[in-house]
Amino acid sequence: MTESSESSSRQNELVLADTLLHADPQSDPKRWAYPWWGQVLVTLFIAYHVTILLVYNTPSVNLGKGMHNWFNATLEMRSYMQTIGSTQSWAMFAPNPHRSNVFMKVLLEDKDGEVWNLQHDIYGRRPYPYIFYDRMGKINRRLIEQKSYRRPYAAWVCREWERTHEGEAAKEIRYVKMWTTIPPAHKVIEAAGWNLGAMWYDPMQLHLHEREEDTIACRTNQQAQLPDYLRARYGLPPAPVGHYRGIPIQTWWNDRERRARSDAAKAEQEAKAEQEASKLEQDAVKAAEKEEEGL
Repeated sequence: MTESSESSSRQNELVLADTLLHADPQSDPKRWAYPWWGQVLVTLFIAYHVTILLVYNTPSVNLGKGMHNWFNATLEMRSYMQTIGSTQSWAMFAPNPHRSNVFMKVLLEDKDGEVWNLQHDIYGRRPYPYIFYDRMGKINRRLIEQKSYRRPYAAWVCREWERTHEGEAAKEIRYVKMWTTIPPAHKVIEAAGWNLGAMWYDPMQLHLHEREEDTIACRTNQQAQLPDYLRARYGLPPAPVGHYRGIPIQTWWNDRERRARSDAAKAEQEAKAEQEASKLEQDAVKAAEKEEEGL
């Protein structure tokens, strides 16, 4: 690069810097990134989004019920929140928190008919309320709320029992729902006689209700048995033939093969139908020719 070109480039940089630092912004007719109608649309969208978020996260009972109904009917609030994946519920905290402590007892009956309490629930096994949290407590609550969890969970329990008991399979898993009713605040206050130091209750002193929910057999539940390759890994003897009940695995290859077999069977049926139709037509022609010969 020559000395004159370097000087010209330097001069251009100084002019650009001076323009950016000292030019009047009002003199630029394109100072906005978007036209006026784009700014209006963005502003309206932000206002709509913020309003929907605020209303959706307010309680939808009592005074808030009418407001929620209006926003759902007029502004499609629920559909919008589902579309952006922001649906949630604060009903656990307000306005009506849970009035009971619920647990799911997991029982196992072995091959001899003895019933074992596996102690998978937290009732009476740690302080309540508690500070530290573990996944077992979360899963135990899911067994109560979502029945679809129960068969896979029972399958895991059956396999673990078989693995830790020299390959002997259990008979069945039983789910027993347990719950205690939390006393209303006014009853706790009345029992304490307005003594602030006595305004509490012992969760273990509340009456415990129990109800059997489900019974799942280990022999027929899918994936509730150890397959032979796992039995070999754990040093267990091979299982009898037909012991393991797996889940059919469906992949794109299986779907393609199934469609190919279906198409082949359909084509074979169509070919057979065409052959039968052709044979009937030939028989009809022969019959007509015989009639003409007879005449």
